[in-house]
Amino acid sequence: MTTDQPVLLYDGGCRFCRASARAVAALDRRRSFAILPLDDPSAAALLASVPPERRGESMSVVQPDGSVLSAGDALIELTRVLPGGQLLASTAWRNQGLRRLFGRGYRLAADRRALLSGLTPDGPGPVRRPRAAS
Repeated sequence: MTTDQPVLLYDGGCRFCRASARAVAALDRRRSFAILPLDDPSAAALLASVPPERRGESMSVVQPDGSVLSAGDALIELTRVLPGGQLLASTAWRNQGLRRLFGRGYRLAADRRALLSGLTPDGPGPVRRPRAAS
């Protein structure tokens, strides 16, 4: 499955992940990203290149060309929706130290999802369907 925009895939069963996806949706005012939970029927097709047993290990951003960014690399890509985020993301892709820092930050939060979920307001995760590639 190809789309004309990146797609954020998140764990819809995780309260912290749903809250994080809601934050991305709120910050992404240009609607640059489609946003789907991993259990959405479209997710499996988007993650066809990822072994099924690895798909839930982290959030992922599937690029329009089908490439998959996960964990810290996905976080770098999502940074683009923040004010000034284009510059930060571009710098992180060029600077291995900054890229590793994104990865460590992601892992720090991911390893504490249960704790963070207890501190996070609950609510439904966002669904923003991807536009099909033309």
